[in-house]
Amino acid sequence: MADQGPTGEHTAILVCQFPDKLADIAQVLTESGVAVHTAADGSAALSTTRKHPPDFILAYQDLPDSSGIKVIQSLRRRFPLAIAALFGPRLPLEERRNLISEGADDYIEMDSDVRRVSTSIQRLVARKQIGILGRNEKMLQAIEIVENIARTKVTVLITGESGTGKELIARAIHLRSDRRRGPFIAVNCGALPEGVLESELFGHEKGSFTGAISQRKGRFEIADGGTLLLDEVGEMPLGTQVKLLRVLEEERFMRVGGSRDVVVDVRVVASTNRDLRRLVEDGHFRRDLYYRLNVVPVHIPPLRERREDIRTILYGIAEEARVRNNVKFGGMTEDALITLERYDWPGNVRELKNLAESLVVLSGGKKIQIDDLPDHIVDRDYVHSDLPVRVGRPREDVERDLLFGRLAEIEHRLTQMADVLLDLRNAVTGQPVQAKQPSAVPGEVKYTEIPDGHDDIVVKPGTPIRDIERELIEKTLREVNGNRKKAAELLGIGERTLYRRMKEYGIG
Repeated sequence: MADQGPTGEHTAILVCQFPDKLADIAQVLTESGVAVHTAADGSAALSTTRKHPPDFILAYQDLPDSSGIKVIQSLRRRFPLAIAALFGPRLPLEERRNLISEGADDYIEMDSDVRRVSTSIQRLVARKQIGILGRNEKMLQAIEIVENIARTKVTVLITGESGTGKELIARAIHLRSDRRRGPFIAVNCGALPEGVLESELFGHEKGSFTGAISQRKGRFEIADGGTLLLDEVGEMPLGTQVKLLRVLEEERFMRVGGSRDVVVDVRVVASTNRDLRRLVEDGHFRRDLYYRLNVVPVHIPPLRERREDIRTILYGIAEEARVRNNVKFGGMTEDALITLERYDWPGNVRELKNLAESLVVLSGGKKIQIDDLPDHIVDRDYVHSDLPVRVGRPREDVERDLLFGRLAEIEHRLTQMADVLLDLRNAVTGQPVQAKQPSAVPGEVKYTEIPDGHDDIVVKPGTPIRDIERELIEKTLREVNGNRKKAAELLGIGERTLYRRMKEYGIG
């Protein structure tokens, strides 16, 4: 099967050895403005994507030289922002879930109804068009709701914490609707006092109040034929709520100071970070308006509940920042990425976006490391008790690996401590000293001891690693007369890390 145009805004790579199986998928992508390239196996896909970086990766489940999921995993390492899907025969639900959890965004059953295949492809295209990154199950459910209701006129209530991306979902509803060529207007209901908000929404007539020197259209009129987002609708004053209810029910209103109705055709989407049910019970929000707005609820989870998406979102933001600021981005170390995944992100995606842009601009093209992250993120990570659960693996496997990893880290750190103290002793006394090897005597517990000196450290079973680390830092600083730079070099850590540890342990 030959590559197909048009040369659109986005590009797809279809990997399959059976050309006849690609026809339906290629047609849907082409009709959506996506340029399609094909490859018969994984090797050919790697070669093709060097010339045509893909926005979409669609691979058949079984390939001549590999599996579809391995090809997706390989290509995604090179193109982290690409949306990927497997396609193949009908599979049991659990098998499909396992494949998706290993790195695919969807599994498309080729022996199902052609319309379902088309819908699945269109959903992938929609995600790319509206810029929703990641594959968290709750976010995918929200996207599915958007797809199902976008072409209707029902009122939608988007809930979620500040910074989760509620306006992005509202724009997605608009862009996937038949109103996409009309205006998308957003107004923050909590940013304006009651009188000003009413005029902002409904407009006013000339002379209706001091300063009204001419007639002015409100946001409802401006949004006629399109979509109006009422952001932070929970902050709307009760008086304005009454007038809003009438607009929703009758699609007409009067301007402030006006005497005739203005008829509009507007799709209303509301959003809030507050609990409207509680506001209703407390008498701060009208019950009838609540039910009128909450026809279709869409909840956006906070970033701490979709940690598996943090890397994808981060790289997406970093790429945008790189292009916008014309700078280089050298990526991030695994330790830095894990640290970001463990952080709770109280400011959600907005906080991550601000941090990512700052890191990209300040990194100078170098790979970003833990020491480049803000102290409050690293310090929080240091005492964090939650385990990062990776998508696609059972929690018990993750916990086991983390436990063994922690034990290996402790063992490595103890070895480093012994080496550092020996180096210090050599530097101070000029006499080579060898550390005793831990003995393994039946019935006895291993320990490590460095003998013959006034500043020996003995590590015995049960000693908290924090106490060992504190003592090591204190004695290393004494040996170098308080020279932090030298101490950091001997300890094998960055100066900022050393400073944080000193602050944490109260070392002057």
